[in-house]
Amino acid sequence: MRTHLIGILALSVLFGAAAAGSRGGGRGEALAELGRRLFMDPTVSGSGKFSCASCHEPEHGFSDPRVLSEDVGGQTRRHSQPLLDLEQGNGFHWDGEFGTVRELVLARLAPPQEAVVQSLALHQRRFAEALSAGRRPDKEEFDRTVARLVPPYYGPPAPTTPGTPSVVTPLLARLGEDDRYARGFAEVFGGGGITTERVADALEAYLHTLRSTPNALDRFLAGDPDALPPAARRGLALFSGKASCASCHSLEGPGGGAPLTDGKFHNTGVSMRKVMLAFQGSSGADGGRGEMSFVADDLGSFKTPSLRDVGRRAPYMHDGSLATLEEVVRYYDGGGTPNGRLAKEVRPLRLTDSEVADLVAFLRALDGEERPGLRRAPEPRAGRVRLLDLTGRPLRGFAVEVHPFGDRFLGLAPAPTPLRVVTDNSGWLSFGFPGTTHAVLRAEGHEVGFDRPIPDNAGPLTLTVTPREKVSILLSARGGAGKMPSTIRIRLYDGGKPSESLTISLARVRQVGAAQALYSARVGRVTGVRQVLLEAGALGSIVCTVDLGGGASEPVHLGG
Repeated sequence: MRTHLIGILALSVLFGAAAAGSRGGGRGEALAELGRRLFMDPTVSGSGKFSCASCHEPEHGFSDPRVLSEDVGGQTRRHSQPLLDLEQGNGFHWDGEFGTVRELVLARLAPPQEAVVQSLALHQRRFAEALSAGRRPDKEEFDRTVARLVPPYYGPPAPTTPGTPSVVTPLLARLGEDDRYARGFAEVFGGGGITTERVADALEAYLHTLRSTPNALDRFLAGDPDALPPAARRGLALFSGKASCASCHSLEGPGGGAPLTDGKFHNTGVSMRKVMLAFQGSSGADGGRGEMSFVADDLGSFKTPSLRDVGRRAPYMHDGSLATLEEVVRYYDGGGTPNGRLAKEVRPLRLTDSEVADLVAFLRALDGEERPGLRRAPEPRAGRVRLLDLTGRPLRGFAVEVHPFGDRFLGLAPAPTPLRVVTDNSGWLSFGFPGTTHAVLRAEGHEVGFDRPIPDNAGPLTLTVTPREKVSILLSARGGAGKMPSTIRIRLYDGGKPSESLTISLARVRQVGAAQALYSARVGRVTGVRQVLLEAGALGSIVCTVDLGGGASEPVHLGG
């Protein structure tokens, strides 16, 4: 056990040392702006399908309009927490799983084994802190939690067939596939390419720029008596008096503005509304902070969210179970959900309907004057992309639509309609970015370079276009060993084993390199993302996932 813990701590130190070294060359606005583009891009995730912004929409208060957020594994058990003013409070996530923003980012983006090791170290640290504070953490629950931590910590779900892990292109390989971010990283860091630590540096820098903007309450507290309308002023009196909301949503902070959170964890009964909760229980209730501290008294407690910009980010609570601000006020008016760990601040308020309306009016006055996180547009940048067909020939006179994607800029609205451009005789097209951090190229009946967004700081790119009636797979033999075969075949899993009848042959259409080739076949009667056994003759075989719905599938790498 001692050797295991030493290894955990060593890796934690390694994370920190690597971060310190890489941050030294790239601090400032340029680093944060690179992070903004990574935050918006689905490429920057364990699966390549969900961006940070997928669950933390900038135009929705950096939260999620859905009740429960979704990831590659499907619906999660929580509503995403807003990402504003992250320096407030103790820990990040509703349950304080992470002590720093960087730990959160690495859990999402580091290779699965490294993310699990970090998680083990964090659990060990929290258990030791609770023990030293005399809070009597549950050792058996700690042991059970640690035993369940296996890759992938965050990311694609385990495969349906035991013993056959699905192949997902690693983040760094995906980011480097077509050099979309090569120029962006070079502008910030110079040489050295793209690394996990540098991706984390950029995202961390961006997240720390997400500050709420001044609101009517700030102006009122600064001495402007007319900043709050009468109903909101009455609501403020209730907020700090009869309703005692300010006991957890503080009106005073070290920076001068009202933080509207105490940064702590409280049991307001929300997770107990349908079931009761205890360690080793089978209720399925969300234990919140208790699952991280291993202290029974913390079960059902969640971090107090700031109420700044609260009107922008319905639904509410850690489970998204309250749809409107009025529902939130009436929930607390009723005294929450009684349970043995209910916070003493939560009690029946006996508000009148007019008082409920006044409190809601006050809460709506907490939205900032401008959406947080906006920056002015950079100097206009033009995109330049060369399009090739599957055989590698330039596509001449090929029509493409340029669609806005990612974040907008301060005072600049995205283009209302797509821009239509056509390639020249060499397959090149040029376009201006449509008022957003990224653009997506779309062509009728075709997939253009995985349909991934192109950041506005990208250099000239070369992308392959795949007709939707075809499937293409880029196959690589690691180490350059072996000649690429003229055909490969994929056998779909049927009932937990490779099928003898559901087999698809793909022909080599282009030799990309000495140990890399592109294969293609027409879409058959079986479509969708499927688990398959890919067989490549003398090069061997591998179990992976392939998108048979048409277009390019994720690249597959054979060998060690």
